[in-house]
Amino acid sequence: MDASQAPGPNPSPQPDTNDVFHTTDKVLADKLQFIEEIGFGNWGSVWLCRPRHNPRAPGADELSRLQSSRVAVKLVHRKKDENEKRTAETAARVKSLWNEMKIVRTLKPDLHPSIVPFYSFVVTPSYALITMEYLPTLVPVEVSEPKARHWFKSLLSGVDYLHKRGVVHNDIKPANILLSEKNVPVLVDFGFAEQYRLESRKAFLSNISYGTPEYLSPERARGLPHDTRKSDVWSLGVTFFEILSGRTPFENSDTEQFSTTEELERYWSRTLRGKWIGTWKMSRGMEKLLRRMMSPNADLRCTASDALEDPYWLPDAHPHRRSASDNSIAFEKEKPVTPVSWSRSTTAKENAASSPGLASYGLTESPSHRSLTRAKSQPKVATRGACC
Repeated sequence: MDASQAPGPNPSPQPDTNDVFHTTDKVLADKLQFIEEIGFGNWGSVWLCRPRHNPRAPGADELSRLQSSRVAVKLVHRKKDENEKRTAETAARVKSLWNEMKIVRTLKPDLHPSIVPFYSFVVTPSYALITMEYLPTLVPVEVSEPKARHWFKSLLSGVDYLHKRGVVHNDIKPANILLSEKNVPVLVDFGFAEQYRLESRKAFLSNISYGTPEYLSPERARGLPHDTRKSDVWSLGVTFFEILSGRTPFENSDTEQFSTTEELERYWSRTLRGKWIGTWKMSRGMEKLLRRMMSPNADLRCTASDALEDPYWLPDAHPHRRSASDNSIAFEKEKPVTPVSWSRSTTAKENAASSPGLASYGLTESPSHRSLTRAKSQPKVATRGACC
């Protein structure tokens, strides 16, 4: 992606802000009690923390005034080698976390309920961290459509909210969706997110190809110039299908692996045909909506705003359920696929060094989360940063 296509820079935090600040390691320990590590990866860790409500602590600020009894803290080390010196790798970690913070921070004034709330960004001599709302429950899969319906509409609304503010998430999948105490789905992990100037003629145009393999749109997987909003919608459609069915629509089986380039190319060739594999159970209205969201032709794919206007959401709609199979009529007639050049950057483990985080607040999920989502919510090829 050349400079003319790059996302516009986000506003730099102002000096008088009270949610971005430097402090000492001791003051950080005075403010936060680190209770339990709930996620980890090559680029850091996520902790469940309890704020220590001590208004007399040195440097009292936004963090000291947190009213929640529990917060999630995404943390990276600033010093990593044996001499406790900063390295290029640790500097890149901090920069990535800073960029993530700048995006989620711009959403803070009018935050959507399906977007994770940002609290503060803290830098000490040893650490850089983001504090945010603690959401303990990962969205489950193989859920009935009536139960999942309101989740889907809330997530669509959240993604539409992001796009209207120039933000694309770039890594939507079940492993990055948590449930609030009020059963509201919340999109987390903005480590791959980008923000564009809406007035730019090239807003949302990109040829980047990173992400989680099973959720990449065909054009993104191939590294072609594309509208990143349409790729978000594709990923959201795959996510909805998985929440209902327990697998993505283009997998041959639950045991299929994507550990080699050849395996990934076979998978992505199926996405080009737009033909779902296996059996699934959902209403006709939901199937029509998902096929609009997962059209292999990005020009025919709906936007998040379009999806919210789909007849599926009409109160007088009466869905007729059916079970479909791999003999079902595809959204677009299947035809021979011309060999294409897939982007190796999507499959390569070497990208781990240039990308932060994984799932669940941007890092890998715990064993209990994996039991909820089965293996399909986690990438089988590390494109976000291999787990420790």
